[in-house]
Amino acid sequence: MKYIHVYALCLMSVLLTACAQRQTKVPTGINQSAVGTEIKNIGPNIMVRNIKKGSNGTILIAGPNNLSYGDVFRYDARLPEGKGKTFTNLSSKIGSHRFWDVLEDRQGNIWFTTTDSGVYYYNNSAALSAGTKSIQHFTTKDGLADNRVMSVYEDKAGVIWFGTGAGISHYDASLPKGQSFRNFKSPNAPLFYKDAHLNNDITTIIEDKTGKLWVGTRGDAFVYDGKKYTTLTHNGQPFLDVWSIMEDKKGNIWLSGFNGFNVSQTGGLWRYDPSTGGTFTKVSQRGAYAIIQDKAGNIWTTGSVNPANARVQALTRYDAKSLYSKQPVVTEIMSGKAFFGLLEANDGSIWFGDATGVYRYAGQGKPITDFYSKVGQKKYSIDTKQSAIVWQASMYLGGWEGTKLISDGSSTGNVAILKGELSIENSELVGGAVDVDMNTIKQIFEDEGPHNKLPDFFDVKKFPVSTFAITKVESGNHENIKVTGKLTIEGITKTVTFPAQMYFKDGMDGTVEINGALILNRTDWGIYYRSEKRFDESGDLTISNQVKFFIKIVAKK
Repeated sequence: MKYIHVYALCLMSVLLTACAQRQTKVPTGINQSAVGTEIKNIGPNIMVRNIKKGSNGTILIAGPNNLSYGDVFRYDARLPEGKGKTFTNLSSKIGSHRFWDVLEDRQGNIWFTTTDSGVYYYNNSAALSAGTKSIQHFTTKDGLADNRVMSVYEDKAGVIWFGTGAGISHYDASLPKGQSFRNFKSPNAPLFYKDAHLNNDITTIIEDKTGKLWVGTRGDAFVYDGKKYTTLTHNGQPFLDVWSIMEDKKGNIWLSGFNGFNVSQTGGLWRYDPSTGGTFTKVSQRGAYAIIQDKAGNIWTTGSVNPANARVQALTRYDAKSLYSKQPVVTEIMSGKAFFGLLEANDGSIWFGDATGVYRYAGQGKPITDFYSKVGQKKYSIDTKQSAIVWQASMYLGGWEGTKLISDGSSTGNVAILKGELSIENSELVGGAVDVDMNTIKQIFEDEGPHNKLPDFFDVKKFPVSTFAITKVESGNHENIKVTGKLTIEGITKTVTFPAQMYFKDGMDGTVEINGALILNRTDWGIYYRSEKRFDESGDLTISNQVKFFIKIVAKK
Protein backbone atom coordinates (compact mmCIF):
# COMPACT_ATOMS: atom_id res chain seq x y z
CA MET A 1 0.00 0.00 0.00
CA LYS A 2 1.33 3.39 -0.91
CA TYR A 3 0.91 6.51 1.23
CA ILE A 4 0.85 10.20 0.64
CA HIS A 5 0.64 13.28 2.78
CA VAL A 6 0.14 16.84 2.39
CA TYR A 7 -2.32 19.30 3.59
CA ALA A 8 -4.92 21.27 1.82
CA LEU A 9 -7.12 24.24 2.01
CA CYS A 10 -9.79 26.03 0.26
CA LEU A 11 -12.01 28.92 -0.37
CA MET A 12 -14.76 30.36 -2.34
CA SER A 13 -16.54 33.17 -4.15
CA VAL A 14 -19.66 35.00 -5.20
CA LEU A 15 -21.51 36.13 -8.41
CA LEU A 16 -22.11 39.59 -9.54
CA THR A 17 -20.64 42.87 -8.43
CA ALA A 18 -21.73 46.43 -8.63
CA CYS A 19 -18.96 49.03 -8.75
CA ALA A 20 -19.66 52.70 -8.54
CA GLN A 21 -18.69 54.71 -11.61
CA ARG A 22 -19.50 58.40 -11.58
CA GLN A 23 -20.82 60.07 -14.72
CA THR A 24 -20.22 63.58 -16.00
CA LYS A 25 -22.46 66.16 -17.67
CA VAL A 26 -25.45 64.98 -15.64
CA PRO A 27 -26.56 66.47 -12.29
CA THR A 28 -26.02 63.89 -9.59
CA GLY A 29 -28.59 63.40 -6.87
CA ILE A 30 -26.86 60.93 -4.54
CA ASN A 31 -23.25 59.80 -4.44
CA GLN A 32 -22.96 56.05 -4.07
CA SER A 33 -20.84 56.54 -0.97
CA ALA A 34 -24.01 57.79 0.72
CA VAL A 35 -25.58 54.34 0.66
CA GLY A 36 -26.95 53.82 4.17
CA THR A 37 -27.00 50.84 6.48
CA GLU A 38 -29.77 51.77 8.87
CA ILE A 39 -31.86 48.67 8.26
CA LYS A 40 -30.83 45.69 10.36
CA ASN A 41 -32.73 42.88 8.66
CA ILE A 42 -31.36 41.24 5.52
CA GLY A 43 -32.87 41.55 2.07
CA PRO A 44 -32.21 39.35 -0.98
CA ASN A 45 -28.74 39.09 -2.45
CA ILE A 46 -30.06 37.90 -5.82
CA MET A 47 -29.92 39.74 -9.12
CA VAL A 48 -33.20 41.69 -8.85
CA ARG A 49 -34.71 41.54 -12.34
CA ASN A 50 -38.24 42.69 -11.50
CA ILE A 51 -40.00 44.53 -8.67
CA LYS A 52 -43.80 44.65 -8.52
CA LYS A 53 -46.48 45.92 -6.14
CA GLY A 54 -48.37 43.35 -4.09
CA SER A 55 -51.49 43.81 -2.02
CA ASN A 56 -51.60 45.86 1.20
CA GLY A 57 -48.50 47.83 0.33
CA THR A 58 -46.26 44.78 -0.04
CA ILE A 59 -43.45 44.67 -2.58
CA LEU A 60 -42.59 41.58 -4.66
CA ILE A 61 -39.02 40.99 -5.81
CA ALA A 62 -37.79 38.37 -8.31
CA GLY A 63 -34.60 37.41 -10.05
CA PRO A 64 -32.10 34.69 -10.90
CA ASN A 65 -29.17 34.24 -8.53
CA ASN A 66 -26.82 32.36 -10.83
CA LEU A 67 -26.97 29.73 -13.55
CA SER A 68 -28.69 27.32 -11.17
CA TYR A 69 -31.48 29.10 -9.37
CA GLY A 70 -33.10 32.28 -8.07
CA ASP A 71 -35.80 33.39 -5.66
CA VAL A 72 -38.93 35.46 -5.18
CA PHE A 73 -39.31 37.65 -2.08
CA ARG A 74 -42.03 39.72 -0.47
CA TYR A 75 -41.29 42.84 1.55
CA ASP A 76 -44.06 43.76 4.00
CA ALA A 77 -43.99 47.40 5.08
CA ARG A 78 -46.49 46.63 7.84
CA LEU A 79 -43.83 44.65 9.70
CA PRO A 80 -41.24 46.54 11.76
CA GLU A 81 -37.90 46.87 10.03
CA GLY A 82 -35.01 45.56 12.05
CA LYS A 83 -36.93 42.55 13.42
CA GLY A 84 -35.65 40.20 10.74
CA LYS A 85 -39.12 39.39 9.37
CA THR A 86 -39.66 42.15 6.85
CA PHE A 87 -38.51 39.98 3.91
CA THR A 88 -40.08 36.59 3.19
CA ASN A 89 -38.74 34.10 0.65
CA LEU A 90 -41.89 32.99 -1.21
CA SER A 91 -40.22 30.47 -3.50
CA SER A 92 -38.18 28.50 -0.96
CA LYS A 93 -40.70 25.62 -0.92
CA ILE A 94 -40.92 25.36 -4.71
CA GLY A 95 -37.35 24.29 -5.36
CA SER A 96 -34.34 25.62 -7.23
CA HIS A 97 -35.30 27.48 -10.39
CA ARG A 98 -34.31 30.63 -12.25
CA PHE A 99 -37.19 32.86 -11.19
CA TRP A 100 -37.41 35.98 -13.35
CA ASP A 101 -40.72 37.85 -12.87
CA VAL A 102 -43.56 38.00 -10.33
CA LEU A 103 -47.17 39.26 -10.24
CA GLU A 104 -49.95 39.38 -7.68
CA ASP A 105 -53.19 39.53 -9.64
CA ARG A 106 -56.47 41.14 -8.56
CA GLN A 107 -57.70 37.81 -7.15
CA GLY A 108 -54.70 37.56 -4.84
CA ASN A 109 -52.95 34.86 -6.87
CA ILE A 110 -49.17 35.25 -6.85
CA TRP A 111 -47.46 34.17 -10.10
CA PHE A 112 -43.78 33.29 -10.44
CA THR A 113 -42.18 32.95 -13.88
CA THR A 114 -38.99 31.01 -14.47
CA THR A 115 -36.64 30.69 -17.42
CA ASP A 116 -36.20 26.96 -16.88
CA SER A 117 -39.48 25.53 -15.60
CA GLY A 118 -42.48 27.51 -16.82
CA VAL A 119 -44.83 29.20 -14.32
CA TYR A 120 -45.75 28.60 -10.67
CA TYR A 121 -48.46 30.25 -8.63
CA TYR A 122 -50.13 30.27 -5.24
CA ASN A 123 -53.85 30.25 -5.91
CA ASN A 124 -54.55 33.02 -3.40
CA SER A 125 -52.65 35.23 -1.00
CA ALA A 126 -54.65 33.95 1.98
CA ALA A 127 -53.33 30.44 1.39
CA LEU A 128 -49.82 31.86 1.11
CA SER A 129 -50.13 33.78 4.38
CA ALA A 130 -51.45 30.69 6.12
CA GLY A 131 -48.44 28.71 4.93
CA THR A 132 -50.47 26.15 3.00
CA LYS A 133 -48.95 24.46 -0.04
CA SER A 134 -51.58 25.44 -2.56
CA ILE A 135 -49.18 25.71 -5.49
CA GLN A 136 -49.89 25.02 -9.16
CA HIS A 137 -47.34 24.57 -11.91
CA PHE A 138 -47.84 25.25 -15.64
CA THR A 139 -45.46 24.07 -18.36
CA THR A 140 -45.66 23.28 -22.07
CA LYS A 141 -47.50 20.09 -21.08
CA ASP A 142 -50.38 22.30 -19.93
CA GLY A 143 -50.37 24.44 -23.07
CA LEU A 144 -47.78 27.12 -22.19
CA ALA A 145 -45.90 28.20 -25.34
CA ASP A 146 -42.46 27.67 -23.80
CA ASN A 147 -40.94 26.93 -20.39
CA ARG A 148 -38.71 29.99 -20.67
CA VAL A 149 -40.96 32.77 -19.31
CA MET A 150 -39.53 36.26 -18.81
CA SER A 151 -42.64 38.35 -18.12
CA VAL A 152 -46.13 38.13 -16.65
CA TYR A 153 -48.89 40.75 -17.05
CA GLU A 154 -52.58 41.07 -16.11
CA ASP A 155 -54.83 43.01 -18.51
CA LYS A 156 -57.96 45.03 -17.69
CA ALA A 157 -60.18 41.97 -18.08
CA GLY A 158 -58.14 39.95 -15.59
CA VAL A 159 -56.53 37.77 -18.26
CA ILE A 160 -52.92 36.77 -17.54
CA TRP A 161 -50.35 37.14 -20.33
CA PHE A 162 -46.94 35.49 -20.37
CA GLY A 163 -43.96 36.48 -22.46
CA THR A 164 -42.16 33.22 -23.30
CA GLY A 165 -39.22 32.17 -25.40
CA ALA A 166 -41.59 31.02 -28.15
CA GLY A 167 -44.27 33.71 -28.29
CA ILE A 168 -47.08 35.04 -26.08
CA SER A 169 -49.26 32.82 -23.91
CA HIS A 170 -52.74 34.01 -22.89
CA TYR A 171 -54.17 32.31 -19.77
CA ASP A 172 -57.87 32.48 -18.94
CA ALA A 173 -58.79 30.58 -15.77
CA SER A 174 -62.51 30.72 -16.68
CA LEU A 175 -61.94 28.29 -19.55
CA PRO A 176 -61.93 24.50 -19.06
CA LYS A 177 -58.65 22.77 -18.27
CA GLY A 178 -56.78 22.06 -21.47
CA GLN A 179 -58.24 25.17 -23.10
CA SER A 180 -56.95 27.75 -20.63
CA PHE A 181 -53.92 28.67 -22.74
CA ARG A 182 -53.93 30.34 -26.16
CA ASN A 183 -50.61 31.05 -27.81
CA PHE A 184 -49.65 33.76 -30.30
CA LYS A 185 -46.61 34.25 -32.50
CA SER A 186 -45.74 37.31 -34.51
CA PRO A 187 -45.74 36.45 -38.23
CA ASN A 188 -43.62 39.50 -39.09
CA ALA A 189 -40.30 38.84 -40.78
CA PRO A 190 -37.33 40.24 -38.82
CA LEU A 191 -36.11 43.61 -40.08
CA PHE A 192 -32.59 43.34 -38.68
CA TYR A 193 -31.73 39.92 -37.26
CA LYS A 194 -31.88 36.95 -39.59
CA ASP A 195 -33.10 34.74 -36.76
CA ALA A 196 -36.91 35.01 -36.77
CA HIS A 197 -37.01 33.21 -33.41
CA LEU A 198 -35.85 36.39 -31.65
CA ASN A 199 -39.06 38.16 -32.68
CA ASN A 200 -40.96 35.71 -30.48
CA ASP A 201 -38.55 35.65 -27.56
CA ILE A 202 -40.71 37.98 -25.45
CA THR A 203 -39.21 40.26 -22.79
CA THR A 204 -42.15 42.52 -21.77
CA ILE A 205 -45.89 43.05 -22.39
CA ILE A 206 -48.26 45.93 -21.54
CA GLU A 207 -51.83 46.83 -22.54
CA ASP A 208 -52.49 50.47 -23.42
CA LYS A 209 -55.68 52.46 -22.82
CA THR A 210 -57.11 51.40 -26.18
CA GLY A 211 -56.61 47.67 -25.49
CA LYS A 212 -53.57 47.16 -27.74
CA LEU A 213 -50.69 45.02 -26.55
CA TRP A 214 -47.21 46.53 -26.79
CA VAL A 215 -44.60 43.79 -26.84
CA GLY A 216 -40.82 43.92 -26.38
CA THR A 217 -38.70 41.10 -27.75
CA ARG A 218 -35.06 40.21 -28.19
CA GLY A 219 -35.67 40.97 -31.85
CA ASP A 220 -38.18 43.57 -33.18
CA ALA A 221 -40.67 45.19 -30.79
CA PHE A 222 -44.29 45.18 -32.05
CA VAL A 223 -47.92 46.14 -31.31
CA TYR A 224 -50.76 43.59 -31.42
CA ASP A 225 -54.34 44.88 -31.72
CA GLY A 226 -55.96 41.46 -31.55
CA LYS A 227 -55.77 40.94 -35.31
CA LYS A 228 -52.66 42.61 -36.70
CA TYR A 229 -49.00 42.61 -35.69
CA THR A 230 -47.24 45.91 -36.41
CA THR A 231 -43.47 46.13 -36.05
CA LEU A 232 -42.34 49.32 -34.30
CA THR A 233 -39.99 51.34 -36.50
CA HIS A 234 -38.50 54.81 -36.74
CA ASN A 235 -37.31 55.97 -40.15
CA GLY A 236 -37.63 52.38 -41.31
CA GLN A 237 -35.42 50.99 -38.53
CA PRO A 238 -36.80 48.60 -35.87
CA PHE A 239 -36.57 49.03 -32.12
CA LEU A 240 -34.43 46.06 -31.09
CA ASP A 241 -33.99 44.19 -27.81
CA VAL A 242 -36.68 46.17 -25.97
CA TRP A 243 -36.92 45.15 -22.30
CA SER A 244 -39.31 47.78 -20.97
CA ILE A 245 -42.43 49.55 -22.28
CA MET A 246 -44.60 51.96 -20.26
CA GLU A 247 -47.68 54.13 -20.90
CA ASP A 248 -47.57 57.49 -19.11
CA LYS A 249 -50.46 59.54 -17.70
CA LYS A 250 -50.96 61.32 -21.02
CA GLY A 251 -51.19 58.10 -23.02
CA ASN A 252 -47.68 58.31 -24.47
CA ILE A 253 -45.70 55.10 -24.82
CA TRP A 254 -42.10 54.99 -23.56
CA LEU A 255 -39.63 52.31 -24.59
CA SER A 256 -35.97 51.48 -24.82
CA GLY A 257 -33.64 48.58 -25.47
CA PHE A 258 -31.60 47.57 -22.43
CA ASN A 259 -28.49 46.44 -24.29
CA GLY A 260 -29.18 49.19 -26.79
CA PHE A 261 -28.11 47.75 -30.12
CA ASN A 262 -27.47 51.10 -31.75
CA VAL A 263 -27.54 49.76 -35.30
CA SER A 264 -29.38 52.83 -36.54
CA GLN A 265 -30.98 55.73 -34.72
CA THR A 266 -33.14 53.65 -32.37
CA GLY A 267 -30.79 53.41 -29.38
CA GLY A 268 -31.66 55.30 -26.18
CA LEU A 269 -34.97 56.28 -24.53
CA TRP A 270 -37.93 57.04 -26.83
CA ARG A 271 -41.48 58.39 -26.46
CA TYR A 272 -44.34 57.56 -28.83
CA ASP A 273 -47.16 60.12 -29.02
CA PRO A 274 -50.40 58.73 -30.54
CA SER A 275 -52.02 62.20 -30.49
CA THR A 276 -49.59 63.45 -33.15
CA GLY A 277 -50.30 60.65 -35.58
CA GLY A 278 -47.92 58.18 -33.98
CA THR A 279 -44.54 59.91 -33.98
CA PHE A 280 -41.45 58.83 -32.04
CA THR A 281 -39.34 61.37 -30.14
CA LYS A 282 -35.90 60.55 -28.80
CA VAL A 283 -35.80 61.72 -25.18
CA SER A 284 -32.30 60.63 -24.21
CA GLN A 285 -29.29 58.70 -25.40
CA ARG A 286 -29.54 56.73 -22.15
CA GLY A 287 -31.06 53.29 -22.43
CA ALA A 288 -33.52 51.68 -20.02
CA TYR A 289 -34.01 48.19 -18.69
CA ALA A 290 -37.02 49.41 -16.68
CA ILE A 291 -39.22 52.53 -16.96
CA ILE A 292 -41.80 53.90 -14.49
CA GLN A 293 -43.64 57.18 -13.89
CA ASP A 294 -44.07 58.28 -10.28
CA LYS A 295 -47.02 60.05 -8.67
CA ALA A 296 -45.44 63.45 -9.35
CA GLY A 297 -45.09 62.70 -13.06
CA ASN A 298 -41.32 62.13 -13.11
CA ILE A 299 -39.98 59.34 -15.33
CA TRP A 300 -37.47 56.95 -13.76
CA THR A 301 -35.25 54.46 -15.57
CA THR A 302 -32.62 51.86 -14.80
CA GLY A 303 -30.18 50.84 -17.50
CA SER A 304 -27.20 51.79 -19.59
CA VAL A 305 -25.91 55.34 -19.64
CA ASN A 306 -24.77 54.84 -23.23
CA PRO A 307 -26.59 52.27 -25.42
CA ALA A 308 -23.28 51.36 -27.03
CA ASN A 309 -21.72 50.47 -23.65
CA ALA A 310 -23.96 48.49 -21.29
CA ARG A 311 -21.16 48.14 -18.73
CA VAL A 312 -21.94 51.57 -17.25
CA GLN A 313 -25.48 51.86 -15.88
CA ALA A 314 -27.49 54.12 -13.59
CA LEU A 315 -30.74 54.92 -11.82
CA THR A 316 -31.94 58.06 -13.63
CA ARG A 317 -34.80 60.55 -13.09
CA TYR A 318 -36.34 62.75 -15.81
CA ASP A 319 -38.02 65.80 -14.24
CA ALA A 320 -41.79 66.06 -14.77
CA LYS A 321 -41.76 69.84 -15.42
CA SER A 322 -39.39 69.55 -18.37
CA LEU A 323 -40.35 66.05 -19.41
CA TYR A 324 -41.88 66.95 -22.78
CA SER A 325 -39.38 69.68 -23.67
CA LYS A 326 -36.52 69.21 -26.10
CA GLN A 327 -34.02 68.97 -23.22
CA PRO A 328 -35.60 67.46 -20.09
CA VAL A 329 -33.72 67.86 -16.82
CA VAL A 330 -31.93 64.59 -16.08
CA THR A 331 -30.60 63.59 -12.65
CA GLU A 332 -28.43 60.56 -12.11
CA ILE A 333 -29.23 59.18 -8.67
CA MET A 334 -26.79 56.27 -8.53
CA SER A 335 -24.39 54.62 -10.96
CA GLY A 336 -22.75 51.22 -11.22
CA LYS A 337 -22.36 48.16 -13.41
CA ALA A 338 -25.89 46.74 -13.42
CA PHE A 339 -29.35 48.11 -12.55
CA PHE A 340 -32.59 46.25 -13.33
CA GLY A 341 -36.00 46.17 -11.55
CA LEU A 342 -37.76 49.46 -10.67
CA LEU A 343 -40.85 50.46 -8.65
CA GLU A 344 -42.43 53.38 -6.79
CA ALA A 345 -43.73 52.12 -3.43
CA ASN A 346 -46.94 53.37 -1.79
CA ASP A 347 -44.94 55.78 0.39
CA GLY A 348 -43.37 57.40 -2.70
CA SER A 349 -39.92 55.84 -2.25
CA ILE A 350 -38.18 54.41 -5.31
CA TRP A 351 -37.08 50.78 -5.15
CA PHE A 352 -34.53 49.48 -7.62
CA GLY A 353 -32.54 46.31 -8.06
CA ASP A 354 -29.02 45.57 -9.16
CA ALA A 355 -26.82 42.50 -9.52
CA THR A 356 -26.51 42.04 -5.75
CA GLY A 357 -29.87 42.95 -4.24
CA VAL A 358 -32.45 45.67 -3.77
CA TYR A 359 -32.20 49.36 -2.76
CA ARG A 360 -34.62 52.03 -1.58
CA TYR A 361 -34.26 55.75 -2.43
CA ALA A 362 -36.42 57.95 -0.17
CA GLY A 363 -35.57 61.31 -1.73
CA GLN A 364 -32.96 64.04 -2.01
CA GLY A 365 -30.73 64.37 1.03
CA LYS A 366 -31.60 60.93 2.42
CA PRO A 367 -29.26 57.93 2.28
CA ILE A 368 -30.04 55.09 -0.09
CA THR A 369 -30.92 51.96 1.88
CA ASP A 370 -29.04 48.85 0.80
CA PHE A 371 -31.05 45.95 2.23
CA TYR A 372 -28.27 43.43 1.77
CA SER A 373 -24.89 45.00 2.57
CA LYS A 374 -25.10 45.75 6.27
CA VAL A 375 -22.47 46.43 8.90
CA GLY A 376 -21.99 43.24 10.89
CA GLN A 377 -23.67 41.10 8.23
CA LYS A 378 -20.59 40.16 6.22
CA LYS A 379 -19.21 37.25 8.27
CA TYR A 380 -19.94 33.62 7.40
CA SER A 381 -18.81 30.79 9.67
CA ILE A 382 -17.65 27.58 8.01
CA ASP A 383 -19.74 24.57 8.99
CA THR A 384 -16.99 22.05 9.71
CA LYS A 385 -19.39 19.07 9.67
CA GLN A 386 -20.80 19.83 6.22
CA SER A 387 -17.49 20.93 4.72
CA ALA A 388 -14.83 18.54 3.45
CA ILE A 389 -11.33 18.45 1.99
CA VAL A 390 -10.19 15.34 0.12
CA TRP A 391 -6.66 15.00 -1.21
CA GLN A 392 -5.60 12.87 -4.16
CA ALA A 393 -2.08 11.80 -5.08
CA SER A 394 -0.50 9.25 -7.40
CA MET A 395 2.70 7.33 -7.90
CA TYR A 396 5.43 8.80 -10.05
CA LEU A 397 5.55 5.63 -12.19
CA GLY A 398 2.57 3.62 -13.43
CA GLY A 399 1.85 -0.07 -13.07
CA TRP A 400 1.80 -2.00 -16.35
CA GLU A 401 0.57 -5.29 -17.69
CA GLY A 402 2.02 -5.59 -21.15
CA THR A 403 1.08 -2.38 -22.94
CA LYS A 404 -1.91 -1.76 -20.68
CA LEU A 405 -1.61 0.77 -17.85
CA ILE A 406 -3.11 -0.96 -14.83
CA SER A 407 -2.82 1.88 -12.29
CA ASP A 408 -0.95 5.04 -11.38
CA GLY A 409 -1.20 4.09 -7.72
CA SER A 410 -3.71 6.85 -6.98
CA SER A 411 -4.46 7.34 -3.33
CA THR A 412 -6.96 9.56 -1.54
CA GLY A 413 -7.52 10.78 1.98
CA ASN A 414 -9.06 13.61 3.91
CA VAL A 415 -8.20 16.30 6.43
CA ALA A 416 -10.59 18.09 8.77
CA ILE A 417 -11.25 21.80 9.01
CA LEU A 418 -10.85 23.03 12.57
CA LYS A 419 -12.60 26.37 12.09
CA GLY A 420 -12.95 29.14 9.52
CA GLU A 421 -14.71 32.30 8.52
CA LEU A 422 -15.43 34.10 5.24
CA SER A 423 -16.01 37.78 4.63
CA ILE A 424 -18.62 38.55 1.97
CA GLU A 425 -19.63 42.00 0.79
CA ASN A 426 -22.27 42.68 -1.89
CA SER A 427 -22.35 38.97 -2.77
CA GLU A 428 -18.60 39.04 -3.32
CA LEU A 429 -15.94 37.15 -1.40
CA VAL A 430 -13.52 39.74 0.01
CA GLY A 431 -11.60 37.84 2.67
CA GLY A 432 -11.46 35.00 5.11
CA ALA A 433 -9.28 32.49 6.90
CA VAL A 434 -9.31 28.74 7.52
CA ASP A 435 -7.57 26.59 10.14
CA VAL A 436 -6.92 22.92 9.32
CA ASP A 437 -6.35 20.25 11.96
CA MET A 438 -3.14 18.46 10.89
CA ASN A 439 -3.80 15.66 13.39
CA THR A 440 -6.70 14.46 11.22
CA ILE A 441 -4.84 13.67 8.00
CA LYS A 442 -5.61 10.10 7.03
CA GLN A 443 -5.83 7.87 4.02
CA ILE A 444 -9.10 6.36 2.76
CA PHE A 445 -8.99 2.60 2.15
CA GLU A 446 -11.55 0.68 0.10
CA ASP A 447 -11.25 -2.44 2.27
CA GLU A 448 -12.00 -2.55 5.99
CA GLY A 449 -8.96 -4.56 7.03
CA PRO A 450 -6.31 -3.33 9.47
CA HIS A 451 -3.76 -0.88 8.11
CA ASN A 452 -0.58 0.67 9.38
CA LYS A 453 -0.70 4.31 10.38
CA LEU A 454 0.67 6.91 8.01
CA PRO A 455 4.37 7.74 8.31
CA ASP A 456 4.99 10.50 10.80
CA PHE A 457 6.51 13.12 8.54
CA PHE A 458 4.41 16.03 9.85
CA ASP A 459 5.54 17.47 13.15
CA VAL A 460 1.97 17.76 14.46
CA LYS A 461 3.15 18.38 18.01
CA LYS A 462 5.04 21.49 16.94
CA PHE A 463 2.68 22.49 14.06
CA PRO A 464 -0.78 21.03 14.85
CA VAL A 465 -2.60 23.60 12.72
CA SER A 466 -2.10 24.81 9.15
CA THR A 467 -3.72 28.03 7.97
CA PHE A 468 -4.91 29.73 4.84
CA ALA A 469 -5.72 33.46 4.64
CA ILE A 470 -7.30 35.09 1.57
CA THR A 471 -5.44 38.06 0.13
CA LYS A 472 -7.22 38.50 -3.22
CA VAL A 473 -10.31 37.26 -5.06
CA GLU A 474 -10.89 37.70 -8.80
CA SER A 475 -14.42 37.27 -10.15
CA GLY A 476 -15.12 35.55 -13.45
CA ASN A 477 -18.37 34.81 -15.25
CA HIS A 478 -21.37 33.96 -13.09
CA GLU A 479 -20.27 32.10 -9.93
CA ASN A 480 -16.68 31.39 -11.08
CA ILE A 481 -13.84 32.94 -9.08
CA LYS A 482 -10.09 32.71 -8.56
CA VAL A 483 -8.83 32.80 -4.96
CA THR A 484 -5.32 33.84 -3.89
CA GLY A 485 -4.00 33.58 -0.36
CA LYS A 486 -1.20 32.68 2.04
CA LEU A 487 -0.95 28.96 2.87
CA THR A 488 1.12 28.07 5.94
CA ILE A 489 2.23 24.47 6.59
CA GLU A 490 4.95 23.45 9.08
CA GLY A 491 5.76 27.11 9.61
CA ILE A 492 6.40 27.71 5.90
CA THR A 493 4.16 30.26 4.13
CA LYS A 494 3.63 30.31 0.37
CA THR A 495 1.19 32.15 -1.92
CA VAL A 496 -1.25 29.89 -3.78
CA THR A 497 -4.05 30.56 -6.28
CA PHE A 498 -6.88 28.20 -7.22
CA PRO A 499 -10.24 28.27 -9.06
CA ALA A 500 -13.57 27.78 -7.31
CA GLN A 501 -17.31 28.14 -7.77
CA MET A 502 -19.59 29.65 -5.15
CA TYR A 503 -23.33 30.11 -4.90
CA PHE A 504 -25.91 30.98 -2.28
CA LYS A 505 -28.09 27.99 -1.42
CA ASP A 506 -30.62 30.40 0.11
CA GLY A 507 -31.09 33.75 -1.63
CA MET A 508 -32.03 35.23 1.74
CA ASP A 509 -28.33 35.20 2.51
CA GLY A 510 -28.35 32.10 4.66
CA THR A 511 -25.87 29.51 3.34
CA VAL A 512 -22.95 29.66 0.92
CA GLU A 513 -21.56 26.56 -0.78
CA ILE A 514 -18.20 26.43 -2.55
CA ASN A 515 -16.62 23.87 -4.83
CA GLY A 516 -12.88 24.36 -5.33
CA ALA A 517 -9.76 22.53 -6.48
CA LEU A 518 -6.20 23.25 -5.38
CA ILE A 519 -3.04 21.65 -6.81
CA LEU A 520 0.14 21.90 -4.73
CA ASN A 521 3.76 20.94 -5.10
CA ARG A 522 4.33 19.47 -1.66
CA THR A 523 8.10 19.99 -1.78
CA ASP A 524 7.50 23.76 -1.62
CA TRP A 525 6.63 23.13 2.04
CA GLY A 526 9.59 20.81 2.68
CA ILE A 527 7.62 17.56 2.31
CA TYR A 528 10.00 15.20 0.49
CA TYR A 529 8.67 11.80 1.58
CA ARG A 530 9.27 9.53 -1.46
CA SER A 531 9.34 12.62 -3.69
CA GLU A 532 10.45 12.80 -7.30
CA LYS A 533 13.62 14.50 -6.13
CA ARG A 534 14.53 11.26 -4.31
CA PHE A 535 13.63 8.86 -7.09
CA ASP A 536 17.02 7.18 -6.85
CA GLU A 537 16.10 6.11 -3.29
CA SER A 538 12.40 5.20 -3.71
CA GLY A 539 12.28 3.79 -7.25
CA ASP A 540 8.81 2.57 -8.20
CA LEU A 541 7.49 3.68 -4.78
CA THR A 542 8.16 7.31 -5.65
CA ILE A 543 5.16 9.57 -5.12
CA SER A 544 4.42 12.50 -7.46
CA ASN A 545 5.10 15.92 -6.01
CA GLN A 546 1.75 17.17 -7.33
CA VAL A 547 -1.13 16.72 -4.89
CA LYS A 548 -4.69 17.77 -5.70
CA PHE A 549 -7.23 18.84 -3.11
CA PHE A 550 -10.96 18.70 -3.76
CA ILE A 551 -12.71 21.23 -1.55
CA LYS A 552 -16.32 21.58 -0.48
CA ILE A 553 -17.04 24.46 1.86
CA VAL A 554 -20.40 25.21 3.46
CA ALA A 555 -20.55 28.50 5.34
CA LYS A 556 -23.48 30.04 7.18
CA LYS A 557 -24.45 33.40 8.60
